Amino acid sequence: MDAVPLLLSFLALSIVSMDLALSIVWTRRARYSWSWALIAFSASLLGAVVAFALDSAAYLAFTGTARLVLHYIWEGLMVADSAFILVLLLFAINWIIARPMSAQEKVGAFFAGGLYLGVSITWLVTGMAIFSILQYMVWTLAVLYCVILLLHERKSIKEKSVRTACFAMIIISFSMIPFVVLAIFFTYFRMISIPIICLAYTIAELVFLFTAISHQSAASSERREFSFETASSLYHITEREFEVISFIKKGLTNKEIAAELGISVNTVNNHIANIFDKTEVGSRIDLLNLLQEASW
Repeated sequence: MDAVPLLLSFLALSIVSMDLALSIVWTRRARYSWSWALIAFSASLLGAVVAFALDSAAYLAFTGTARLVLHYIWEGLMVADSAFILVLLLFAINWIIARPMSAQEKVGAFFAGGLYLGVSITWLVTGMAIFSILQYMVWTLAVLYCVILLLHERKSIKEKSVRTACFAMIIISFSMIPFVVLAIFFTYFRMISIPIICLAYTIAELVFLFTAISHQSAASSERREFSFETASSLYHITEREFEVISFIKKGLTNKEIAAELGISVNTVNNHIANIFDKTEVGSRIDLLNLLQEASW
C-alpha cells in the first residue's frame, strides 16, 4: 500500500506534463488575456506532483534521519507550490468568466494562500493532525468557492470549449465530495488525495485543451473566401474600396494602385483613408493583419 501514492503520482505526472505541453500550444493560438495563467497553473501543478513523487520515493527508499530530512524538503516545496496554485486558481477562475474581482476578493485570495501556507508550515513543525485537516479544508473551501462561482456565472462564458471545461470541472468537483469527506477523517486518504485530485482535474484540462486546439484547427482550415460580399457585409466596403484592398494585398504602392485603376493618387489615398476608418485600423500592416486574422 505504501507504493500506491508513488504509482498514482507517476500517472498524474504523465498527464500534467501533457497538459503543460498542450497549454503552451493553445496559448500561442488563443487570444485570451488569461491564457498565460493556464501555462502557469500547469507548470506549478507539475512542480507539486514532482515534489510529491520525490517525497513518496524517499519514503520507500530511505529510513530514519535521511527519510525525515528529505520529507521536510519535498513537503516544503510542495506546500509553497500549492499555496501559489491556490492563489492563482482564485484569480484565474474570475479571469476565465471575465468577472472583475473586487479589492476585497483579491485580498481574500492572498489571505487564503497565506492561511494555507501558515497552516501547512505549522503542521510540518508540530506534526499535529488537526493542522493537516485544516490544510486540507482550506483547499476544499477554495475549490468550493470556484464551483459556486462557475455555477453562478456559467452562462456568461461565451467560448463553448471553455464553458464545457468549466461544466466538467463542476461535475468532477461534486464527484470528489465522498473522497474529500474520507480524506478529512482518515490520514491515508489525505496522503493519496493529491495525486487522485490532480488526476481528476488534469484529465478535465487535457480534454479541454484537445477540444480547444481541434476547434481552432478546424476553424483555421475553413478559410473564408475574400469576396466583395463578405467585405461589404462586415465593414460596408464599397466595390472600389474592395479593389483597392485587393491591390494592397498584392503589395502594390498607392501610385501603382492609381495606375491600375486609372485614378489619381489622391483618390487612392482617400479610398485607403475610408478603408482604415471602416475597418478601424491605422496602417497597411494593421489592415493586412486584420485580413489574415479573418482568414482572407
